[in-house]
Amino acid sequence: MCGIIGYVGYRNTVPVLITGLERLEYRGYDSAGIACVDHQKDGLILIKEKGKLGVLKEKLGDFAIEAHIGIGHTRWATHGEPSRANAHPHVDASGKIALVHNGILENYAAVKSILQKKRVRFLSQTDTEVGVNLIGAYYRKTGKLFDAVKRAVQELHGYFAFVLFSKEDPETLIAYKRSNPLVIGLGQGENFVASDVTALIPYTRQVIYLEDEDLAVITAQKISVYSLKTKTWVKRHPTTVHWDVSQAQKQGFPHFMLKEMYEQPEVLKNILAKRTPGSGEIFFDTLDKKFQKRLREIERVSMISCGTAYHAGLVGAIALEQYTRLPCRTQVSSEFRYGDPILNTKDLVVLITQSGETADTLAALREAKAKGAATLAVVNVVGSTIAREADAVIYTHAGPEIGVASTKAYIAQLATLLLLAFYMAKIRKTISPADLKELLREFKKMPQHCARVLKDIKKFESCAEKHYTRRNFLYLGRGCNYPTALEGALKLKEISYAHAHGYAAGEMKHGPIALIDHEQPVICIAPESKTYDKMISNVQEILARDGIVIAIGTDGQKDLKKMADDFFAIPRVPEILSAILTVIPLQFLAYKIAVLNGRDVDQPRNLAKSVTVE
Repeated sequence: MCGIIGYVGYRNTVPVLITGLERLEYRGYDSAGIACVDHQKDGLILIKEKGKLGVLKEKLGDFAIEAHIGIGHTRWATHGEPSRANAHPHVDASGKIALVHNGILENYAAVKSILQKKRVRFLSQTDTEVGVNLIGAYYRKTGKLFDAVKRAVQELHGYFAFVLFSKEDPETLIAYKRSNPLVIGLGQGENFVASDVTALIPYTRQVIYLEDEDLAVITAQKISVYSLKTKTWVKRHPTTVHWDVSQAQKQGFPHFMLKEMYEQPEVLKNILAKRTPGSGEIFFDTLDKKFQKRLREIERVSMISCGTAYHAGLVGAIALEQYTRLPCRTQVSSEFRYGDPILNTKDLVVLITQSGETADTLAALREAKAKGAATLAVVNVVGSTIAREADAVIYTHAGPEIGVASTKAYIAQLATLLLLAFYMAKIRKTISPADLKELLREFKKMPQHCARVLKDIKKFESCAEKHYTRRNFLYLGRGCNYPTALEGALKLKEISYAHAHGYAAGEMKHGPIALIDHEQPVICIAPESKTYDKMISNVQEILARDGIVIAIGTDGQKDLKKMADDFFAIPRVPEILSAILTVIPLQFLAYKIAVLNGRDVDQPRNLAKSVTVE
């Protein structure tokens, strides 16, 4: 969840590290730091501060540093509170080795106890300092940093990645990956390493995605990769990143979240252009004939994901059951992994993740593969670990999403999963060509519908202004918009810190109705659907108890509009597509309430964009 950046080359390293950290801060922002070797002073320089990156940048303004190798880190705290002492980089007891780390060293306490008996003194509460000191202990024995790292990592348990250097060899970075992401950027007379390609795009588009148990030796002129799996030096082939750096910038918007909301029509347009090239056609270029054959033979489907991606999976499961008639369950990744799932070769497990690095989802993938199930990753980040390890992958092509609270990546997941459901129905012959053609014709209108919703969305500003001081909200929905209720509530919790809870509307009388009063707004997601009359009954029950009703409905629903305190209409679309549109007003409502409360919308407290630790 932390952000790592490393550089070696002809440039002054400090601006490179800071630029990289600016693009990685969404991964964690409790503290930040850099370490480098100043060539003029011939010494290791370590500067780190508690707080967001701006605090570190202010501190660096007091220093004139001439360095050509360095590492940087922005932290999401796991072991030890946010503080300067616990901030990365960490240095070993000899003061020679500096290291930045993402992940968890699960056996750090046992290793720390052994090192303490050897009179190693620790200055922080972190597991990271244990790792660098273990490496340092072996370095003092062998005199060879590569050998020391290779030996140490085999004794460290957990999932982690790190980058380090020694001031005694100020020309070489060493990087190691176990589950947590690391990508190398290739330059001319310079090379880079980072947690995410967003940090590398200002300098290069040629990247190498490290694989698990890769140990990379990086100099300005050369990249060498040693695989601890095969115990051999291996060739990792570079790939080209195709998106532009401007996609990871605000471009005049006050927040990345707002910018990414307004990118949603273009995201839908791009997905449909790529996936539906003709009338009645659905095209997935990454699904080969062998995997297509396996999809025809599948008897059960599991959607596995976390957080917002879990809500997308709920919608995907509804669509799959409706159109393919296959039983489909949805489960959060952490529960799936530890639940000893019953799987065989007739199961399809769909792993949904924006980053492709989510720790619980990666573990679920490996569990599914071990039990013989077919695995399909629905992922945004090309070359990510889950994308590489799954039997097949479908990329959502949402582009970089910097705001921690997901918006356009969610829309992209919804669109991709719906198209997957329609595609499987087609190849399994559970939908007629005419019905599929009509469904896709309606789907292709969604970018313009999405744009219209965004154009009208400011109508919700007055609603946010009325309710932004309230601390409790209830969200209700049915069918494919029950997940919308969950997602709307999650967005509000994530960025405004208000308590919000989503429920299936039919469950209201089984408990949540006790919460309804004249203080708590109830957001009712009630577009045109087969359960619309039931939703109207729920609204009536809320009004009978003096409740506040905020409604999301369809154009022309005069009865719902009349009942609601605030009403927002979406265009009329097939019910299964409505979840793409109904969530947008809820994203905006959460955004405005957060802004009016003075929250940090893009970097909400305690959260990070990519959850790479359990």
